[in-house]
Amino acid sequence: MRHALADWFPGQDDHARNLSTEGQDQARRLGSWLKTSGHIPDHALVSDAKRTYQSFAALELTCAVDLMAQLYLAEPATLRAAINAQCHHACLLLLAHNPGIAELASTLIQIPPAHAAFYTYPPGATLVLDWKPEGGSAQLINFITPADLGP
Repeated sequence: MRHALADWFPGQDDHARNLSTEGQDQARRLGSWLKTSGHIPDHALVSDAKRTYQSFAALELTCAVDLMAQLYLAEPATLRAAINAQCHHACLLLLAHNPGIAELASTLIQIPPAHAAFYTYPPGATLVLDWKPEGGSAQLINFITPADLGP
């Protein structure tokens, strides 16, 4: 999952950016969708940037969470290594940033979803996979963005 929509002001420290009001709403809707769809993580790996932690909090999930500095603006290889280290979880949520999260998503699946936003990976974009780390392959379950969930 990419963090939800964040505010941006000239001169602001990127790491300290807050979610916007719209981003808070996006994350709440995504959390509801995860729960009703049965995609409830038992653990989350979250970048320690303010907007990613705020996104996780707004999802209103009850799983354990690791805030990880190395996930901030991480390359796909770093994101994959973090996932590999936690592959013993039944359902793992990775919450990070573009472009790394989008690039990782495109490397994990052979056939991308037929969703135009997969290639832009907007804020809140969420890819659900059945991933087998031992084989390195993943089966697409779903891809959704906040826009798909309505206002």
